[in-house]
Amino acid sequence: MAKELVNVNGGPSCQYHILLTKIKLAKNELEEAEKHCCEALSFDYQNYEAWILWAHIRYLAGEFRDAKERYERVLLFPELPTHHTHSIYIRLASIYLKEENYEESKKLFLYPCKNSPSCMSWLGVGICCYRLDQLEEAKNALAEANILNNKAPEVWAYLSLICLKTTKPLEAEQAYKYAIKLNLDNPELLEEIHMLQEQLGFGNPEF
Repeated sequence: MAKELVNVNGGPSCQYHILLTKIKLAKNELEEAEKHCCEALSFDYQNYEAWILWAHIRYLAGEFRDAKERYERVLLFPELPTHHTHSIYIRLASIYLKEENYEESKKLFLYPCKNSPSCMSWLGVGICCYRLDQLEEAKNALAEANILNNKAPEVWAYLSLICLKTTKPLEAEQAYKYAIKLNLDNPELLEEIHMLQEQLGFGNPEF
């Protein structure tokens, strides 16, 4: 390990700066993490691990356009190990989702669903399908998300929306109650549900 941290001239190596990047990132010291990440790339510009870390740093800093460019670059590396890809696909898919590029977002969310499924990956597929008006597919994806974690409020919120759109008053109300009970913290989504409930005249126990 010590040899990997020193370059041929006796100074810090690429791996040294990657290690410091990870340490700073764990402490949420994003500026310092980025400095070390750039130092790592100055030693080895084709180091996929450094590019992954740089993309994560930009993502956590809220610089989604920069993060998107870096994640897309990372996915072009032929030697990219599969154990690195879950967070890359999830975060890049979430950026596409923010951009309302639902088709591309859905494709990316589906990759981890096949190899290392999580509630988040299936929720992402469910949201994309809902936005694309693929309601049956959305319901199936959200059911998969629910199996992996039945306490995710956004899963219940989107299930409620689907039940509202498919005229299932009892199920819509039940899913809505679960979302509220689990402290849904998404004002825009909550407003969307309330507007559809008012429009249709069901799905809310307060009616």
